[in-house]
Amino acid sequence: MKAISYHPDFYGDAFILDPLPHYADMRAIGPVVWLEQNNAYAVARDAEVKDVLRRADVFVSGKGLSLNDDVNAMLVGSTLNSDGDLHHKRRSITARPIMPKNIEPLRAHIESIAQDLAFTLSEKKHFDAVTEFAQVLPLAVVVDLVGLGDAGEGSMLKWASATFNLFEGRNARSKAAFDDLVGLQRFLSEYGKPERLKDGGLAKRIFEVAAEKGLSESEAAQQMRDYINPSLDTTISVAGFAAYYFAKYPEQWQLLREDPSLVANAVEEIVRMTTPIRAFSRYVAQDTIISGVDIEQGSRIIAIYASANRDDAVWENPNTFDVRRAVRKHIGFGHGVHTCMGLHLARLELVSLITAMLTLVKCWHLEGAPTIAMNNTIRAFAHLPIRIETE
Repeated sequence: MKAISYHPDFYGDAFILDPLPHYADMRAIGPVVWLEQNNAYAVARDAEVKDVLRRADVFVSGKGLSLNDDVNAMLVGSTLNSDGDLHHKRRSITARPIMPKNIEPLRAHIESIAQDLAFTLSEKKHFDAVTEFAQVLPLAVVVDLVGLGDAGEGSMLKWASATFNLFEGRNARSKAAFDDLVGLQRFLSEYGKPERLKDGGLAKRIFEVAAEKGLSESEAAQQMRDYINPSLDTTISVAGFAAYYFAKYPEQWQLLREDPSLVANAVEEIVRMTTPIRAFSRYVAQDTIISGVDIEQGSRIIAIYASANRDDAVWENPNTFDVRRAVRKHIGFGHGVHTCMGLHLARLELVSLITAMLTLVKCWHLEGAPTIAMNNTIRAFAHLPIRIETE
C-alpha cells in the first residue's frame, strides 16, 4: 500500500502558525502520509510515531535529522545525529552530569532563582511572558549552573533557535541559520576548554567524563552544544505556554493553588500540549512497512511528536488542558533511544518556576494577542503579553 499525499508545506508559515488542523487532517488520512512539498513521508498518529522512534536500526539518526544533506554533513556525529555505539558514547558523556542524583545539589539554587523571578513579576504585574518570564530561568541555568559564565550569553538564544531552524534545511529560515551557527562553532572552539569553564559546572564535567571515554578535548568541546541548544528553546517554549494555558484555563490554576502536589503532573500536561519539538526526521535505512504502508530505503520520514500528543485515539479530549490528566505516556520529551537527556533538569526548572509563581499569583490574564515564533522545529511564542493578579 502506498501513502496518500498531503500537499501543505510542513515547514511553511501557515502550517507553523496553525498546525493543529493539519495534524488532525494527517491523522485522518492514514497511518503514513507523503508530504509532496517536503519530499518526505510523515507519521502523525501516536502508534506510528512511536513505531518509528523505537525502530532506531531502520529509521536512523546517524545520517542526520535534516531534509538537507549539506546540513546533515555538518551535524552528523553529534549526540542527536548518531546511532548505536557512537550515540551511546556521546550520550553517556553529556547525560551523566544531568542525571537526577547529579542535579539534586542544584535544586536550591534553581528554586532561589525562580522565587526571585516570581517576586519581581508579582511587583510588575504586567509583563511579556517570553522575555521576562519564560527565558529568565533557563538562560540563568545555562549561563551559571552549566558554568559558561557570561561568555556568549547574548547569543545563546539566537544559536539555539538557529540550530532548530536547520532541520528543514531548505527554506529561508534554514539558510539564515547557517550564519548564526558559525558563531556557535567559534564560541565552542574558544570557550570549550576546561580552564575557561566554571569549577563544578555541568560543562566542565563533560571534559572529566569525556577523558574517561577516550574523547579528545576538541570533541568534548563540541559536546557542550548539548547543554546550549536543547536546554534553552525547549524549556522556554514550555514555560511560555504554561503562562498561556494558565490564562486560558483559569480553573486549572485554581486547582494547583488548592493542591500544589499536582504541579509535577501539570508540567507533564503542559509538555504534552506544547510539545516544544514538533517533529524530527529520520533516514530510512532499509525497505520497510509501517502499518501496511510501504516505505523505501533512502527516503526520509518525519515523526510528528506534536501530532501524536494530540491523537484522540490515545487522549480523551486531547485539545483540553487538564492538570489532573494521566499524562505520563506523552512523548513531549521524545521516545526511544533519543529521549531527551535533559528532561530531569527541564522538569526541575519548570516545577520550580510554577511552584514559585503559585505562592504569589491568584490568576493570569492575556493582555493581547500572542505572537508565535517562526521556527521550523520549535513551537513557541515570540511575544505573550500577560497580566497577573497577586495576593
